Amino acid sequence: MMQAAWYRQTGGTEVLNVSELPKPEPAQGQVLVRLIAHGVNPTDCKRRAGLRGERSHQLKIPGYDGAGIIEAVGDHVDPARTGEAVWVWEGFHNQWFGTAAEFICVDQSRAMPLPASSSFAHGACLGVPALTACHALMLAGPLADESVIVTGAAGVVCNYAVQMAKIMGARVLAVVRGESAKQDDAIQAGADQVINTDRDSLLEAALDFTKGRGARCLIDVDLGAHLAIASRITAVNGTISSFGTASNPKPTLDWTPMMQRNIRLCGIGIFSVPELRKIEALRFVQTCLERDALWHRIDSRWPLTAMALAHERQEQGRPRGKVIVTISEETFKQP
Repeated sequence: MMQAAWYRQTGGTEVLNVSELPKPEPAQGQVLVRLIAHGVNPTDCKRRAGLRGERSHQLKIPGYDGAGIIEAVGDHVDPARTGEAVWVWEGFHNQWFGTAAEFICVDQSRAMPLPASSSFAHGACLGVPALTACHALMLAGPLADESVIVTGAAGVVCNYAVQMAKIMGARVLAVVRGESAKQDDAIQAGADQVINTDRDSLLEAALDFTKGRGARCLIDVDLGAHLAIASRITAVNGTISSFGTASNPKPTLDWTPMMQRNIRLCGIGIFSVPELRKIEALRFVQTCLERDALWHRIDSRWPLTAMALAHERQEQGRPRGKVIVTISEETFKQP
C-alpha cells in the first residue's frame, strides 16, 4: 500500500483526499519510482476543477512532475537503474495516477537521471514548465545572437525560458509586472534587461532593445494583453510562442501586419506536442541540468497531507516559483 492524494469528482480543493491506495507494479518498459517530491502545476488544478475534460477512470491521482528513486523495474528495463535518482515528467499524462503519491509507475523514458548537483525538490520543478519553455524557444529556430522577449518572466515557465534563451546564446528582454521582487527573479534568471509594465512601456522598451527590428522570438504568457503590438515587437520572420491569454480569452488578431512580416503565431500545449519534439526539448533540459546551469525558484513546501492547501496556494496565492509537495523525507539530495 501507499499514501496518495486522489479525487473522484472534479471540483474545488474539497474533492481532494489523502489516504492509502494499492502500490502499483511496473509493467514492461516501466520503472517504479518512490517519490520524494511532487511539483504542483496550474494544469493539475485546472484538471482537478474539470477545466481540462474528464478522465475515463473514476479515481485520479494528480501530478505531472516529481522526483524520487527508482525502486523496481519492469521487463526490458536495465536492472542497473534500480536505486537511481530521477526526475519524472508527464506522470499523469495518459494514465489515471500521477506524482502526488508515494509511488508511481512510468515509462522508463519519463524517468530522467537526476544529477548529484540537484535536489529532489529541484527535480520536481522541471517537467511541464521546463519542457514548455524549451519547446517554445525551439520553435523559433537557432537563437544565438538573436533577441528574445519573455513576458511573465517571474513565472515558473517563463523564468525557465529566460534561462534557456540565455544558454542558447540569445539576448533577453524580460517583462514582469507587480512587485519589485519579480524583477529580481528575472535578473537571477540572467535577463539582459528587465522592465516592469506597471510603469514601463513594452512597445518602447522592445523597439529600443531590438534597435527597431523586433525580437526573433516572443514568449508570451498573456497573448491577449500584447497582441495589439505583437507585430511591431516581433521581427520579420519571427515567432510568437504563447501558452496563455488570461486577460483576454478571445483576443482579436489584426492579421495583415502579421502576414506581411511573415510572423508565425504558435500555440503551446505541451501534452499535444509530438513525442520527438518533446524528446528534443527534454534532451536540452537534461543537458542544462547536468551542467548545473538552471536556477529553480521554489515558492513553498507542503506535506502530502496538506495537498488541498498546496492546490489553494497554486490557484489563489500568486506563487513566486514552484509549489512543492514533500512526499517523504530523504537524507540524500536534500533541498
